[in-house]
Amino acid sequence: MPRFSVAEARQWGDQFVQFLQDTGREQESRRDTLRSIYNLEFRGRTDTKIPNFSCTLYALRVTHRAQVHAESVHFKKEKRRVVVADQYRRPRTNAKALVSASATVPGQQPSSGPQAPQSRAKKWAEFVHEKHGIEIVSEHDKGNGHIRFPVVAGEPRMVTILVQNRGAEAVTLRRCQPHQQSRELSFTDEQGATQGQSLLLHPGGTYPIQVRCLTTCNGYFCAVVVFEFTKEPDEPFSIGRYIAAVAESQLAKDLGPSAPFQPYQASLQRPVTVITEDGILPGSSLKNKLEREIPLGTYQYPKSLKDTILLGPNASASSSWAAMWSLLEAPLQAENYQQKFQLLLHLEEIQMEVDIRRYDMQDVPMVQDRTLLVLDVPGVAENRPSVLKGDYLFAHLSSERDCSPLVQYKGYVHSVELEKVRLGFSSKLQKKFVNNLRFDVTFTFSRLPLQVQHRAATLAMQRGLSSLLFPSASCHKSLFTGTFQPRWFDCKLQANEEQCRAVTHIVTGMSRPAPYLIFGPPGTGKTVTLVEAIKQVWTCFKDARILACAPSNSAADLLCQRLIKDIPPRYVYRLIASSRSYQEVPADIRPCCNWDDEQSCYVYLSKEHLGRYRILITTLVTAGRSEDLGLSPPPTAGRPRAALQPGCEGSPAGVQQGGGVEEGGQQGGPVLCRRTRMKARGGRMASQSRDNEAAPLHLSPRLVSANFAPGFFSHVFIDECGQAVEPESMVAIAGLLTAMDQETNPNGGQLVLAGDPQQLGPVLRSPLAIEHGLGISLLERLMLHNPLYKKSSGGYDSQFVTKLLWNYRSHEAILKIPNELFYDSELKACESDELDVRSLYCAWEELPKKGFPIIFHGVCGEDRREAKSPSFFNTAEIEVLVHYLKKLLQSRGKGGCPSVSPKEVGIISPYRKQVEKIRKAITSLDPVLRTLPDISLLKVGSVEEFQGQERRVILISTVRSCSEYLQLDQTFKLGFLKNPKRLNVAITRAKALLIVVGNPAVLSKDHHWQRFLRYCRAEGGYTGYPYEDESPAEDGLAADLHALRLSN
Repeated sequence: MPRFSVAEARQWGDQFVQFLQDTGREQESRRDTLRSIYNLEFRGRTDTKIPNFSCTLYALRVTHRAQVHAESVHFKKEKRRVVVADQYRRPRTNAKALVSASATVPGQQPSSGPQAPQSRAKKWAEFVHEKHGIEIVSEHDKGNGHIRFPVVAGEPRMVTILVQNRGAEAVTLRRCQPHQQSRELSFTDEQGATQGQSLLLHPGGTYPIQVRCLTTCNGYFCAVVVFEFTKEPDEPFSIGRYIAAVAESQLAKDLGPSAPFQPYQASLQRPVTVITEDGILPGSSLKNKLEREIPLGTYQYPKSLKDTILLGPNASASSSWAAMWSLLEAPLQAENYQQKFQLLLHLEEIQMEVDIRRYDMQDVPMVQDRTLLVLDVPGVAENRPSVLKGDYLFAHLSSERDCSPLVQYKGYVHSVELEKVRLGFSSKLQKKFVNNLRFDVTFTFSRLPLQVQHRAATLAMQRGLSSLLFPSASCHKSLFTGTFQPRWFDCKLQANEEQCRAVTHIVTGMSRPAPYLIFGPPGTGKTVTLVEAIKQVWTCFKDARILACAPSNSAADLLCQRLIKDIPPRYVYRLIASSRSYQEVPADIRPCCNWDDEQSCYVYLSKEHLGRYRILITTLVTAGRSEDLGLSPPPTAGRPRAALQPGCEGSPAGVQQGGGVEEGGQQGGPVLCRRTRMKARGGRMASQSRDNEAAPLHLSPRLVSANFAPGFFSHVFIDECGQAVEPESMVAIAGLLTAMDQETNPNGGQLVLAGDPQQLGPVLRSPLAIEHGLGISLLERLMLHNPLYKKSSGGYDSQFVTKLLWNYRSHEAILKIPNELFYDSELKACESDELDVRSLYCAWEELPKKGFPIIFHGVCGEDRREAKSPSFFNTAEIEVLVHYLKKLLQSRGKGGCPSVSPKEVGIISPYRKQVEKIRKAITSLDPVLRTLPDISLLKVGSVEEFQGQERRVILISTVRSCSEYLQLDQTFKLGFLKNPKRLNVAITRAKALLIVVGNPAVLSKDHHWQRFLRYCRAEGGYTGYPYEDESPAEDGLAADLHALRLSN
């Protein structure tokens, strides 16, 4: 029987106290009653061995967390502040004092990202401030040294800037010139100051400078103008102005900022006692018969790790940092596999605690709908934040936010419809509720995704999987005595040498115990190859049991749909999470999924019943939560799922991953990212529907908990493996697949991973975790670091990996640059015997060059933000997108443009706010587009949303027009410029026509984009704002600030 230390027992005691609070029984003091609750309710919520009631109570008493008098027990209420550790921030100089009292002293607050250092803001303020009585004014002043005025393309506009001497002495204006010449802006004056001629400005005098703007296109045209003065006997001085002319359509004006941008600033939290009123759970739609024999631990991160992050490497107690850094820097190997991944997952969780705070809402109303309250959550349709049935959030009255004790109400999610969340709160709140009552709302994240990944990392070494994870050789044992001569299910594969080779090696199992890798670049039929391999294994080995996994519902559905075309459904079982609406399950796979019509709910069969199926299809653990799965106990299974708010020590959070499918299937979706991945909706406007792609589909870990006998699964296939962190992939392996062994498991242990390491990987939050390998998938790690999968002069060793080479998706002109930059120019565009959709737009009249189906439209726009959103948008680019979109959708077969429906068009942008503005433009503001049939089927989304998908026509808005923000992009892996995989994914979604809208001067700073720009210019595909490739002009603001030593 396990023995528990006082510290361990106290942790369980703290969770028991939280359980009492969550269930409204925190006032209970009778010892016998508490014992009954502990034994009958609390202990039954976890499979983990926990101390008995007496042991727990003793630990609480000796640590001064409870007072015990005979048969009476009183738990002490603690005042706490939120302590979060933002890994993007440098530790404060007084961090040591902060950490030493972290339970009672305010910790670092989360930031919305790196802020411009104060020194630059001070330098700019000094640069534009009046000096020696000299003022520079204009009727178009916008404050802070900015002068901004509207212009109309094609029409010259003149504005006047006045230099005024309000002082008592004469001052010499030596010259007035823009720091860099602008194509659109010119400056003139009567006495030649703009040409370097000095003039004397007497007290009270005023001198006008004329600014002329003439532009041929809409956009944002700016320059920093420097006014240089001397005043005897003082030193020379300068005053600057940032002058911008804006030419924009009414659409761009309507899409402008809804409110001035306000950088995120977290307020300091004061200590407060919190009383929680539990809410009403939704009804269960789950019947579970599947055994739970392997417990799921809590895997809480040690508090000292957060302290270490807060202190940083320069603190006096830096030994803990050194120890952490040593493990992070150590190469991943079998000996440190569990420890390193657990540290990386802990770091990810700590950063998630920071990031979740950005979803907090204040002073928001709710409306009553019978016994439920309905809350509007902007962004929930995009999983920002992710909210699903069975989740919960906390709310307290806004008018009581400064009260202590603070009464917070726990609301369980009963349903989500577009942006409306229906919540079950306690009757106490229902009774006091009146219309227009305002609430502060705090969202929570489940720790379950992290917990199952921790367990997978632990089981990996316990179950002897080092030969799978760190393979060194093959056993050279074929599963066939003779030659494998298949009857191909998909006859088209016979013409593709690489696909046939991959299937053959998988079926014969010659790589074992090493995994077999299918390296599938875009459009090369990776999923087709995987499905064919599964069918061949099912055909050739009658005792084979196959587990097929993918990171998303839609990807798993696609596997199932393709398998049951040739395999009777009675052999196939599609396990679906109960958080997914049955109405969203494709009709053709319903006969083989785990829905019970008689009971109208999902069921999880016992191991014995599952053994009757030969192919199980499920999902990896993805972003989101799944308390409704019953996979693990609710909050008491680990750290309480506390909201990050006063009185709660910190909110656990889940790693948010993504998924997708090949060949035009729907893509599942990740959130954030944030940075953010958003979930995809199979071509539908995200604002029009909501599926469960980002739902917690924790069915692989459910199978792990059932503890199947060694060798039960002979094969495990993971599609889109490149999009999952390694511990996530291990969820489908550790505890489910037994490594091949010539004596104990000679015919099993085949692991097949399919994916593309050159496309987007998992989405993570922690910069430390990303830097030290958590962002590298199992597939990518093997290809990067394992000799068996390295490419030699003769290519890859086909015994272990096959690279698919024939692209069936894109026109060869679209494929050329990604092929050159990412795939060693080995991809080949497959010729088609039928009407080739890839050439349909080569005669379109809008193409700068006929026969070249790519347009790069240069735009000189403006990076803008609004209200409290840190995301960027660019209205000048939206104008151009709308222009091309109307030409496409209204063509009706004219002008060399075949008719195209909205569902065949996709618009990609890396910034959430730009996605939002584009949607608004096409569905609400533009009078032509908003009336088109099926316009809601036109998908607008992030690059992550489109991964694994394809469209006949793709339009891309790159947004960035000022390189001042490039460092922010690099830090947070935002945009296109600092993540070349985004460029690869975005371009390769297009089948027949690609239109890119962006600022060439900024994009050319990245060598991948520069190569694409040069290609478009060389082939005649460039149009729009004039751009000289030989000497790309620095975008105005960044160049001027740098030259004037005002940048960082």
